[in-house]
Amino acid sequence: MTRLELIEKYGYCVFDLVKHIDVDSTTPVSSKYQLIMICCDGEATFEANMQQVTMSKGDCLCFNNILYKKTLAMSKDFSAQVLICDRSFALEASVGIPTGYIEALYTMPIIKIDNPIDWQLVVNQFDNLILLQRKHFNLRHKEIVKSSLRSLIILMSGLRGGSDAQNLIFSHGDIYFRNFMELIDEKIKQQHEVAYYANQLHITAKYLSEVCKQKSGHKAKEIISTFLISKIKQEMIMSGKTIKDIAYEYGFADQSSMGKFFYKMTGMSPRDFKKSQESK
Repeated sequence: MTRLELIEKYGYCVFDLVKHIDVDSTTPVSSKYQLIMICCDGEATFEANMQQVTMSKGDCLCFNNILYKKTLAMSKDFSAQVLICDRSFALEASVGIPTGYIEALYTMPIIKIDNPIDWQLVVNQFDNLILLQRKHFNLRHKEIVKSSLRSLIILMSGLRGGSDAQNLIFSHGDIYFRNFMELIDEKIKQQHEVAYYANQLHITAKYLSEVCKQKSGHKAKEIISTFLISKIKQEMIMSGKTIKDIAYEYGFADQSSMGKFFYKMTGMSPRDFKKSQESK
């Protein structure tokens, strides 16, 4: 089965990631899944949810609901183990774990594990999940996997900061930024203006842009445009739809309007971009 088929059937998938496979540094991807990755060797830099993160050997990366991700750099010797779960599966596995523990993992996504014993404990959890993926136990399988995932979350929360994680204070800005990112994912096809999202969040457009700049280094309009162009690129590469159909689906008045936006963001026309992808 493919990874997507595994996730759809069992709720999760574990796999190895190395430089020469599964890496496209130019095409952003989106995912509604929870991701946990441990770097076993080398170094890589990713951009996800408008954050740039670099991980090296001994690091653990945690992301929830990846709305925008691309690989910026990766060393030749990079290797990692990746766990992907769908949101409902991850939620069921984390029931009862203090919210502060989980929020801490996703707000500060890189965990540096310096202690060899701590690293081995994390690796053992991944090894266990890999074995479980190879051998399914019918109705009991999901419960066993959820137990292992739960143990992994608790372990990493402890490595992140243990009991202090419960006491982390998240500002209104953190909440607005997270909700803004989720709204974009839901509404980007038809809503391209900062004012719409600010209104949905019951704040001013100016304050939303200030929050975005503080949390990501990008203004709200820049984030919207980046999400929009990444979605359009994915449609052009993967959907088989015409440029005209994509333009209307994504809320542009006509194909020409989308073409102007596309050129402004990429420096090429939609048609030239599509041809460049077909020639690869």
